[in-house]
Amino acid sequence: MADHEIPPELAALARRIQSLREEARALGLFAEDRGLLSCPGCGLEEDVTIGGRLITCDGNVAAGDDLGLRFVESPVGDFVCPRCGTLARSEDDLDE
Repeated sequence: MADHEIPPELAALARRIQSLREEARALGLFAEDRGLLSCPGCGLEEDVTIGGRLITCDGNVAAGDDLGLRFVESPVGDFVCPRCGTLARSEDDLDE
């Protein structure tokens, strides 16, 4: 095996992790493959419940009260606010 090749065991593990993330998203869980999103336009933001469910809320709404809105991923990978259409920001973006 060349130095630049991925060992088959590692490739299989990576595929399994990706599969688990897809299953988690399908169940409404946060897969932690990106930062939580917030809208600079209207204040809508994502949060994660203690049970791992991804929810959206306003800053002045009690934690755990899901508004049922979900940020929409565009074809280029950006996320758009479902309430006002503003380009969302990730907490990862704020760390830079």
